[in-house]
Amino acid sequence: MVVTFSKNKMAGNKTSDGISISAIVKLLGQLPGVSIRQGSNHPFIAVKDGMRPCPIATSTNAKIMLVPWVAEATGYDRKAIYSSFRSGGWYQ
Repeated sequence: MVVTFSKNKMAGNKTSDGISISAIVKLLGQLPGVSIRQGSNHPFIAVKDGMRPCPIATSTNAKIMLVPWVAEATGYDRKAIYSSFRSGGWYQ
């Protein structure tokens, strides 16, 4: 999936805990079964069948909101997920 970033849609480019939103969107787009769509109240929303959607915005705290969602969606270790968000690439 290709997601384009609109400067008007994204006032900031990092989450409230300092993680790059573009890195998060890129990494989540690489996960099987996870897709990213644009939202009306949040710039991006991560979705996976059978799970509640997860908003991604400058007000989002990645450690509190995104990491548990990704852990449930994938079964990955929470510390590894957060480290991957911070570094911009998935750890093997």
